[in-house]
Amino acid sequence: MMQRKGFKFVPGLVLAGAVGAMALGNGGCSALSNAAQAAQGCDDFTTATQAASPQAAASAIAGLNLDATTTAFVSSAAAFVNIADNMQTAVFNACHDINVKLAAGGGGGGEGGTGGGEAGTSSGGGASGEGGLDVQGECSAAATAISAALSANNFASAQCSAVISGGQCQLNASAQVSCEASCSGTANCMPGGVEARCSPGEISGQCSANCNASATCEGSATVAANCQGTCSAECSGSCSAMFSGTCGGMCMGMCNGTASMGTCSGTCTGSCSAMAKGSCGGSCTGTCTGNCVLAANAMVMCGANVNCKGGCSGTYTAPQCEAQLMPPSCKVDATCESNCQSQAQMTASCSPPAVTYQCSSTVSSGLQAVISVLETDLPAIVNAATVQGKLALSAAGTLVTTGKNEFAAAGSLSGKAFACGFAAAQASVSAQANISVSVMASASVSGSASAM
Repeated sequence: MMQRKGFKFVPGLVLAGAVGAMALGNGGCSALSNAAQAAQGCDDFTTATQAASPQAAASAIAGLNLDATTTAFVSSAAAFVNIADNMQTAVFNACHDINVKLAAGGGGGGEGGTGGGEAGTSSGGGASGEGGLDVQGECSAAATAISAALSANNFASAQCSAVISGGQCQLNASAQVSCEASCSGTANCMPGGVEARCSPGEISGQCSANCNASATCEGSATVAANCQGTCSAECSGSCSAMFSGTCGGMCMGMCNGTASMGTCSGTCTGSCSAMAKGSCGGSCTGTCTGNCVLAANAMVMCGANVNCKGGCSGTYTAPQCEAQLMPPSCKVDATCESNCQSQAQMTASCSPPAVTYQCSSTVSSGLQAVISVLETDLPAIVNAATVQGKLALSAAGTLVTTGKNEFAAAGSLSGKAFACGFAAAQASVSAQANISVSVMASASVSGSASAM
């Protein structure tokens, strides 16, 4: 996927008002005060938010012996807090590293340098997340440093474009199915497996045979997919049209800006018959470091450790779903089901993206230094802007709704369930704020990094 424009900011959902409404709807200001005090009775929630893995978090929450609906809600909130904290730290550190290496505040020379503050501190003003890190300020300074460094090193004249490889999330559908089975009113209910409840085009996993025609082999920067079709990232092999990169075979089009119908020792634009390495807008035959949508007449084995999405001629191993599961065929408590759905989103398995730059001509040492910094630090930015951050913000909407339902039924909750539910809701407020700031800050940095 070629990126020449900044990533869009996805507005966050305001959870704070919902938390206030939950408590106020159950007795006004005194209820809000009592609820805040009650939340202190669930220190175990903090343990779950700091767990090293979803399994460890689930174990901590299971020990609370809450009802199924509250367990699902608290589990989702704990995962949400964990995601928000990790994302905030990753984005701050990436922006700080960019700011330091591109000599923020010192002109952005691009040859590397020093600048900014110490790691873990802010070097600029702006909105801070709840965690105390000035993500907005740090990233604003980094965006300025990037613009200055690219301008100083003639980025536009080199016609460089950012290529993003990989970066996608698979919902934890098996966790959702298991969670739904424990919801109230489901003693004789079997919610159905992942494959039965996932749209066929959204099922992915290791395929024992060929990936079907028009399906997708999901490659990444670390494990390229076999490809006979359209490659969203870097194509290696041959490219039929709209190619830009190095070519070891016949270059039909332009070679270093000059008409070519033969071999090319520099940058080829047009088509390349062999040993191509670059972006391809036509048909890529070889490997792809991102998603390869197979041609209508192609059936391909995607390769070891590469998932096939949308159709396998054999069987899937540990199939996952990349979209929301269809509702179970049997009746499940609506609030519990929503909590389970949120849990599947919050515990999704996300593969990190990789970023590389492709340039139409040889770049200066100064520009190469800038590119090296961006290729190192932009993946965390892209992940927040378009991959895991986007999914987390979407899932926050479910937490708002289920949180309201939890506290609408506060009278029927035990003291422990109420304390843990309120603690989870409070923590979700901070988590939502942190993710919103991280996504917004990431948008400003990515915009500067892709400006031509």
